Amino acid sequence: MIRNPSLRDLPLGIQQKYIIVTSNYVARQHGVTKLMSVSDAKEKCPQLVLVNGEDLTCYREMSYKVTDLLMSHCPLVERLGFDENFVDVTELVESRLKETPLSALSFVGHIYNQETSAVSAKDYPRLAIGSHIAAELRDAVHTKLGLTGCAGIASNKLLAKLVSGAFKPNQQTTLLPECTVTLMHSLSGLRRVPGVGPRTAQRLQALGLHSVSDLQLFPLVDLVKEFGEAHAKRIQNLARGIDVSMVTPTGPPQSLSDEDSFKKMSTMAEVSQKIEELLASLIDRMHKDGRQPMTFRLTIRRLSTANKWFNRESRQCPIPSFLSQKIALGSSDVLTHLVTVAVKLFHKLVDTSEAFHLTLINVCFCNLQSRSVSRGSIASFFSHKPPQKPQSSSRHTGPPSPRQPISPTPTQSHGRRGGSDYSVEERTGASRSPKTSGLEEGAFPRLPPDVDPDVFKVLPQHIQEELLSNFQTERSGIPSVLTTDLEDQTGFSHIFPEPLKRASQSVRSEERGAVCREYDAGSSREDGNEFSVPQDPVGMRVEHDNSSKSVTSNSVSGADFPHNVDPCVFSQLPADMQRELLSEWRQQKPIFKMPSRPSGTGGASRDKKTKGPQTNNLLKYFKPS
Repeated sequence: MIRNPSLRDLPLGIQQKYIIVTSNYVARQHGVTKLMSVSDAKEKCPQLVLVNGEDLTCYREMSYKVTDLLMSHCPLVERLGFDENFVDVTELVESRLKETPLSALSFVGHIYNQETSAVSAKDYPRLAIGSHIAAELRDAVHTKLGLTGCAGIASNKLLAKLVSGAFKPNQQTTLLPECTVTLMHSLSGLRRVPGVGPRTAQRLQALGLHSVSDLQLFPLVDLVKEFGEAHAKRIQNLARGIDVSMVTPTGPPQSLSDEDSFKKMSTMAEVSQKIEELLASLIDRMHKDGRQPMTFRLTIRRLSTANKWFNRESRQCPIPSFLSQKIALGSSDVLTHLVTVAVKLFHKLVDTSEAFHLTLINVCFCNLQSRSVSRGSIASFFSHKPPQKPQSSSRHTGPPSPRQPISPTPTQSHGRRGGSDYSVEERTGASRSPKTSGLEEGAFPRLPPDVDPDVFKVLPQHIQEELLSNFQTERSGIPSVLTTDLEDQTGFSHIFPEPLKRASQSVRSEERGAVCREYDAGSSREDGNEFSVPQDPVGMRVEHDNSSKSVTSNSVSGADFPHNVDPCVFSQLPADMQRELLSEWRQQKPIFKMPSRPSGTGGASRDKKTKGPQTNNLLKYFKPS
């Protein structure tokens, strides 16, 4: 109705397939109800206007706009579906209570089971102020977004949800504490209690419980035998109007999914086409979200007369890192790969050699991770060093308070729903100062034959430079050990002391051109869709060092150092680093140090692991299998 105001006063129904998923109040006055078939709705209301609601994009975007607007007034907002939000206004109420004299208090809207004029606001000052805040929030939503809505004001989430629908449309209701019992008894059945689902309701009915009053009075001991202590106490408390759960900002969604239901689907051609349609929409949403999915899940629902709605079956699998990166980057060729993965999962769920009858297919990306710390990111291969000294005043020195107000901005509003869960570093991660580029604009270096140029091109510039430095190191024999430094906003830093680091960088800058020319980028190869570990062209190996011995001054003085290493600087390095570097220089092979194994692990086991894939080797993410 916002996009087409002319429909506002007409009976309007939102259609998905053959059912009416929702309707406006004009249509409801003609008898149209939720989940009614289109044919039945047309019989009851021949002038019903139907709008296709299968594409939820505009509804989803408007839903997040409402949440963002509420968060601009109060930071504690918890989403509940597309059209409901819990808002904890406790601090706002307490602040206004100090500034407002009791004689000036009043209620806005309805009071459940009471006449508003008969209730003294001085007896319920916090609820009275809460009713004014609710009215302000509703007015802001209507003024800025053009939406109307109802509100419930109560002492907990359960009661606020239940009382919000007492007066509709576009009204609000406050619940006084002494009216809680009346409200709970007014519920028509156990399924009307938020938190009591269909399975729980069936088990309660098997115990002879059919009404809210039955559940309130049922012995807790017998309820514990059926549900366990924690769940039994919870559902009985809910039946009594007791809800101790907090309003928790939900943050960005932990998964993104898309699904479609239908009367019948029974061929593989139909299944493949539907999966491709759903994935195309989901990939676009995932690209806009900006994170990388680590897991893909496929869900189906078979036709069942006994259990029509709740008989879903699922299978999931990890997403290869190169596909995950392509999804986040919005690559056009990722759809074909994902359809192949989804079809394989489908064959695990359904025996296609026999007849099948599906009524729903759902595709889901879950285990979403920020691109900066995802499984395929270079950052995941380096350990973090704790801060050694305070930083500038612009940095956030500790986690924000759970109730710290955070005003949403255009860059925060989409996908970040609980600002208190995110530190300043995450919001300003792009402010790192760039390193001096070793690659000129438009130039592309020659890469080793086992590196895919297409993957290399999409990497950030500083990561490209780091990899080129590693390629040069493998040829020169100079060890390169990297770690992240939480105090260094410019990115990754060498752990060598400054004199040794300058010497190493000097040698690298002199040899970079020659090394890059020796590699042939045109010989990169690709086999299938997964990347494998390189076959160690320069004798690279993994060493597990469990020795507790230290490098003495005698061993340092007698060691055969490379020409570009200062013995004085070397003697200042930690003992374990000295041992590692000496071992590398003796063997003339670069070594990537891995965490030590427990002392109980034998040498044979260590030797066996060194022969296998180098699991901590960054190069395995760039070599085609």
